[in-house]
Amino acid sequence: MADVLKSIMNKITDDDPATRGQQLWVMFTLAIFLVAVLNYYAMVREPDIVDMDELIEYKNEVVKVEGEIISWREDPWNSGDWETHVIVSDGTAVVEARWSRPAEIPPIGTNVVITGKVMEFEGNIYMTAIGSGAMDWNEDDLPEIVQLSLLDVALDPEKYEDEVISLTGYIGESIPPDAMFVSADLRDHPSYGNAEHQVKLNIRSKVGSWIETSSKVQVTGTIAYNQRDLNWVMSVQGPEILVDRNHPVEIIRLNWGEEATWSYQSGNLVNIAGYVMVGEEWNLRGPGGVTICLKPSETDISANVNSSLHNQFRDIQGRLMWSEADSSWCVDASEGTPTGNLINSEDVVDLLSLLSGDPIRLIDEPNTRYTVNAFVRYAIEPSVEDVSGWLVDKIDYRGQTKIYATFPAQTSTQWIEAGQAITANVSVTWDDTNMAIRLMIHDYQLGDVPEPKNLLWDEGASQWGYSRSQMVNLPGIAVQDDDGQWWLQRDGSNQSIRLSPNNNTIIGIDSYHSGYSHVWNGRMMEVADPDMIATVYHLISADVVDTDGDGLSDNLESLYGTNPYNIDTDGDGVDDRDDNDTYPDY
Repeated sequence: MADVLKSIMNKITDDDPATRGQQLWVMFTLAIFLVAVLNYYAMVREPDIVDMDELIEYKNEVVKVEGEIISWREDPWNSGDWETHVIVSDGTAVVEARWSRPAEIPPIGTNVVITGKVMEFEGNIYMTAIGSGAMDWNEDDLPEIVQLSLLDVALDPEKYEDEVISLTGYIGESIPPDAMFVSADLRDHPSYGNAEHQVKLNIRSKVGSWIETSSKVQVTGTIAYNQRDLNWVMSVQGPEILVDRNHPVEIIRLNWGEEATWSYQSGNLVNIAGYVMVGEEWNLRGPGGVTICLKPSETDISANVNSSLHNQFRDIQGRLMWSEADSSWCVDASEGTPTGNLINSEDVVDLLSLLSGDPIRLIDEPNTRYTVNAFVRYAIEPSVEDVSGWLVDKIDYRGQTKIYATFPAQTSTQWIEAGQAITANVSVTWDDTNMAIRLMIHDYQLGDVPEPKNLLWDEGASQWGYSRSQMVNLPGIAVQDDDGQWWLQRDGSNQSIRLSPNNNTIIGIDSYHSGYSHVWNGRMMEVADPDMIATVYHLISADVVDTDGDGLSDNLESLYGTNPYNIDTDGDGVDDRDDNDTYPDY
């Protein structure tokens, strides 16, 4: 054998021109042979897919694991390294793969195969993987994402426990761009007070940019029951949160007199008005000499150089942060503010800003008229005399700026609803009786009437009190007692409240609707009951909800199988109420 190899090598190294062609063929054959050997070796050395609970047996070896992605974090040490930690489960165990120079990561729930080296540190087993080829998956491995509403999940959360779901809602807290793990609430309404459902989010990995509270977002992830806190939690990845930038976010106005509540707005964008004090440090002075610190931008500093801002009354917008150095609240311009500045020279200081930051100035000018855009805090009943009420700068009760106001006598019989927008022409005066500033409303225009609140019997009287004098929806059966008094009774229960059906219609108490439970719409009043020596709830001007106006309630149409949004479901030219085909044969 040695002689054969020696002969081959002699021919390869022989410089004789006559054998040069033979040399090339021999070299080509050897190259093919070596490539085949290397390919075979690579196939033999291809790591096996092992069970995750057996990884301890493969320490310092390169193996493959297969499982479902349940979480991942980019740059987990916040060091700027190009590394992502991926957590994968095969149903029996879980492993973390520390992936350097990673490729695009598929959605949560994707079944993947990861190739990496098994490592152990202080009893913890993990894998290290390098390069884009360390994770492999196919289109068939991607999860089927179910688009749901918060109501769908609230009705039956167990149904979606093992699925990847997508929800759209409104975030309840501001999310910093570089937070590795943060919790927030996802709600079905941007206002906390108006939200019917919410779910806690556990957000892993950095979102990359500020997500403001009340932002409209779409999140994708999995839900699980948290036994410790006895609630359902949805786990999502920060980079995969989609933010609707076209949806306006609500910016709270801080009240100088309610500093104890400012912690609820920590990290949020806020507005606050006062006098700018410029020295070695910037501060904002409010009524009574109370100050907070300001963190201006370079543009703010330049504006002060060009035209001094010192002792000027300005409306400030920035992010409310707690300063450990100053042991006080600060409004910071550098933390993701829309303009990047505390002060916008083009902004006009409105009345509510002046009321918050410099009320004495307004009292000294009682004949000056202002235009204010606000919301009515509580419902106001029609009256032939002037009535008092409250105006607020936002619907959500948290962080409201509120001001006492006198409404002029009304010539109409229309209520002014709680939460209804109002544009009013006002003057400012001092109320000696209540020792407070009062707005005198001279004329006004109202916005659209808010949707009625949906009440539940299980909420009880204490919760219903927040809807006093407001339009509400409440399900129940209309029952008439021996004295001719109507009551709205909870289906399947003796629980009831007084009912006054609308005088202009008989829908809901006629023969078609008698004995059935319907959603009733009316005004929830709290009235005195002399017999019970107590106050009771009374639903007045009430009628069943009949969306299409065909004389059948929405509930009855759902029972009969007709369309509550179409007056003539079968298109035969006869309204559903008068159509004999509507009613079952029983």
